[in-house]
Amino acid sequence: MSELLYQKIGIAVNLLAQDLLSRKVGDRIPSISEYQQLLGVSRGTVQNSLAYLKDNGAITLVSRGHMGTFIETLNVRRLQECSFNKELLGAMPLPYSACYQGLATALFQAFEPLAFNLIYARGAESRLRLIESGVCQFYECSRYAAEQAIESGEEVEIVADLGPGTYLSRHVLVLRDPDAKQITSGMRVAYDRASVDHRNITKMICDHIPDVHLVQMRAHQIVHSIRSGLIDAGVWNLDEIVESGYQGLNVVPLDGIVDVSRFSSAVVVVRKGEPALGQVLRQCLDVQKIRRIQEDVRQGTIGADY
Repeated sequence: MSELLYQKIGIAVNLLAQDLLSRKVGDRIPSISEYQQLLGVSRGTVQNSLAYLKDNGAITLVSRGHMGTFIETLNVRRLQECSFNKELLGAMPLPYSACYQGLATALFQAFEPLAFNLIYARGAESRLRLIESGVCQFYECSRYAAEQAIESGEEVEIVADLGPGTYLSRHVLVLRDPDAKQITSGMRVAYDRASVDHRNITKMICDHIPDVHLVQMRAHQIVHSIRSGLIDAGVWNLDEIVESGYQGLNVVPLDGIVDVSRFSSAVVVVRKGEPALGQVLRQCLDVQKIRRIQEDVRQGTIGADY
């Protein structure tokens, strides 16, 4: 066969493998004609690609006459070897809290049939760059960060929302003055420009207050900086405060100050135009199971494993 034909079959095999990964044993698959339209290749290319997958033990199919062709067996590892660069790779925040450790543990269990791994990267925008460059196939962030990316024109979409409390329990305001209830004029306030969530929550709180001095620092430095007198206030993650055993902090919930509900939900984000990948992720991501595993890790019922 010519090199061009080999290339066409290779592309078709990749796309077919992705499509079949989104299906399960017993499903009816599209007809040859339907796959022609779906993949934009010739009838012969579709037939050769299906034959390649069958010959390599990725699938077995059974014809039921006018009812169509159905999946009899499906080997997800062999299908995956023909797609997704042989490994499904996601990105999520550094697992510094039990919440994130539980999330990582749940993801590994969710994708257990597949060759799967995670990259841990600080900042939703950094993780966005990882899927844009093709390093990863998906990333985790807060619903707020994902919506901000979409509104700014990034070619991404949300394929799963894991629900409130899965990204973090809540953000809180930490104040140096034990009697303070909110940020006031003249205060020095922590500002982490590398975090979409942190910088926007901070802006929401401070925008209407005159003479606030924003002090650039990483969010995990806030508690130490408050105790050292370097700043007067900062937004931080309640999970980290509780788990680190910090004592004597003036912690104020943000619920009554600004709506932070979208910041607590973890979502799974992919590039637009990859419907088969989205289908695979939706099929694997059992939200209730993920939430249960994450909570078990948080409560110490099971150990983190990621």
